[in-house]
Amino acid sequence: MAIGMVCACTDENPAGEEGNEGNGSTEGDNTPTVSDVIVQMNRDVADMQQIAEGKVKVLTCMKESNGRYLVELDNGHVLTVYAEEEQVKKNSVPLVGIDADGYWVCELDGKTENLTTADGQLAAALSSAGKGVFTPQFRVGGKNLWEVSYNGSQWIQIGTRQVWDVEKEPAAAFSPFAGCSADEDAGTLTISLRCGEKKINTQVQGKGTTDAWNKFVAGSADNVLLDFSYAGYKHGEVEAPDGFALGYKTINVKEYMDAHPDLTAREAFLKLLKEKKLVRIDDESKSYSNDNAGVVFYFPAGEYVLHNEEDNTLRQDVENPAYDGKGNNTSSSIIIYGGNFVIKGDGPDKTFIKMDTPNLPTDTEVMYSSPVMINIKHNAWLGAEYEVTGNAGKGTFKVKVAGASNFKVGEWVCLYLHDNSPELVKQELLPYAWESTMTNISTEGVQVEDYHQIVNISGDEITFKEPIMHEVDAQWNWKLRKYSYYENVGVEDLTFVGHAVDDFQHHRSWIDDGAYKPIAFMRVVNSWMRRVNFENVSEAASIISSANFSAYKINITGNRGHAAIRSQGSSRVFIGAVRDCTDGPLADEYPTFQSNTGQYHACGVSKPSMGAVIWKVTWGDDACFESHATQPRATLIDNCTGGFVQSRQGGDANQVPNHLNDLTIWNMFSTNTKLNGNGTLPANGEFDWWRTGWKYWKILPPVIVGFHGDPVKFVQEQVKLDESNGMPVEPQSLYEAQLERRLGSVPAWLKALK
Repeated sequence: MAIGMVCACTDENPAGEEGNEGNGSTEGDNTPTVSDVIVQMNRDVADMQQIAEGKVKVLTCMKESNGRYLVELDNGHVLTVYAEEEQVKKNSVPLVGIDADGYWVCELDGKTENLTTADGQLAAALSSAGKGVFTPQFRVGGKNLWEVSYNGSQWIQIGTRQVWDVEKEPAAAFSPFAGCSADEDAGTLTISLRCGEKKINTQVQGKGTTDAWNKFVAGSADNVLLDFSYAGYKHGEVEAPDGFALGYKTINVKEYMDAHPDLTAREAFLKLLKEKKLVRIDDESKSYSNDNAGVVFYFPAGEYVLHNEEDNTLRQDVENPAYDGKGNNTSSSIIIYGGNFVIKGDGPDKTFIKMDTPNLPTDTEVMYSSPVMINIKHNAWLGAEYEVTGNAGKGTFKVKVAGASNFKVGEWVCLYLHDNSPELVKQELLPYAWESTMTNISTEGVQVEDYHQIVNISGDEITFKEPIMHEVDAQWNWKLRKYSYYENVGVEDLTFVGHAVDDFQHHRSWIDDGAYKPIAFMRVVNSWMRRVNFENVSEAASIISSANFSAYKINITGNRGHAAIRSQGSSRVFIGAVRDCTDGPLADEYPTFQSNTGQYHACGVSKPSMGAVIWKVTWGDDACFESHATQPRATLIDNCTGGFVQSRQGGDANQVPNHLNDLTIWNMFSTNTKLNGNGTLPANGEFDWWRTGWKYWKILPPVIVGFHGDPVKFVQEQVKLDESNGMPVEPQSLYEAQLERRLGSVPAWLKALK
């Protein structure tokens, strides 16, 4: 029996207007009280004994992205098991465990002793000790000394030091468990204790799958889940080979620099790109795109500065207020036009691609107008369009198209809708009504830009590899359009380093929001970024107007910045195993510095993104997944861990809603739930998804399954489903379960990420 172990902005708003208003009430203090910790401690001790005696069964064991485990028991309790190496703040709380002989032991103030009964006998924890079994209870007595009882009436003092000066030493989270190890094939679990020599070995019973999953599998009429399993490189079916295994020519950038010592790293890289017809750096470069470059640009261990102030140039046409006083006022991207190439280092701990100075904005009043350092893009986008002539439902794969013979099997196309018909806009916003501030959807219309690969053409009927995730009603202006793109672009095994400010403030200036943006991908398919870290960056990476891109095994560290990794108007982007733990000021009225705040916008989506999967991503406590308006749809937040701070989604008021239909949040573990950016509650005290009359913060009813961690209640009239609130569910990863169901097994690349 297997155990299913799981690791659990463009177009911005004016500064200070991104949902940071409330009704003036304050959120309650979540710090546990003394009594809270004692109740939890006594429950953990009793559960420890019951598991060891086989009287309580383990249903599931779920590993969170922060290294902790949640062990769900059949008595309804969930144990928190900290990572073994994690330092637990004890607050003078006794660590209770079981020794190798089956007796209770207790560590207090660094001293470990056996617990004894009133007559001085060792207190047995297990029946195997051959004595009467006791279940101890603990309390802080009247003299602020720890006491233990075995019957609830007679109490025995433990230790001699007064503890818990509550005014000076508030309570903190506590667990006597020190780690888990699992044998998935045998279906067994071993729980280590922080005190004593005993390890608890138990069978994992498993539990029934959640109703939402069962209905998806059965294809029930009331199923609310879309199939997200097609996300990622090659539809999640395989992993891209390592860059060196692709058979491409390898170009060693360091060796080229050594042979040309007069060149900077940027100059050397640009010359190598030009040789491969991937970049245009002067008017003599008549050809500057190459869709089949067949090259690995290899950056061996070392530091490579690809942007500093010497790379800026003077713009002659207009005065630029970003002028630096040194004759330079314009920054330029390294724009790479091509496919079938890889940028590769020796590992994120060895190869460092650096931005020594900020990329200057084209307009200092436009916070996001600084260019990215490396921009990999196709210069064209959408071409000829052909009318869609038949309807197609969500989850289907075929559309009827006038002029289907103009397409060919294997090519990628865009299923496209831009239509501002009032009736269509009304339908798109149901069950809500359009509000006057939502000018984008009323003027530009309902916007769907969904990229698909053609696998069959029969007459006027075109079949896609992937399911359609927005119903097609041919009465509206649906088109199938030609799409320009590059394939097989990879970036791997390196770290991007910037110099983001150490006192980040959202929308304070262009320096805060966009000065250090290392890389972006635009109009690429079946491409990837992996084993890449970001340090001190404003924004890590955007995947724009692309399809089936995978970004995984990524760390974002250093000073807090604006955004992490986003699917921007792309289809089926997979963003997984990302750890976003930047440090910086809280986004409060009176900001204080805190570690693990995370990027202001965590990983997520913007523009008409479709089918994105955010999988096992950990972000900071003062953040939330991004959903940056302008009509993203069908996003899966799967097994993620981090803050759940309302109004961190982002987006201009005129481009709201933040997210349209089919946002799905599965087994989300919240480390910090704030109902507004400044910690205030809405009037009803619940987490609302659509705030009528407030120009920001509007999300169509989501599907929420297995939300747990820091507790929160959702306005039930504003959700499609809120199942198992407070408790994780099976399957623990929706993406993994759907991929396994489609392929027959979990692919090796996804197993490796777990």
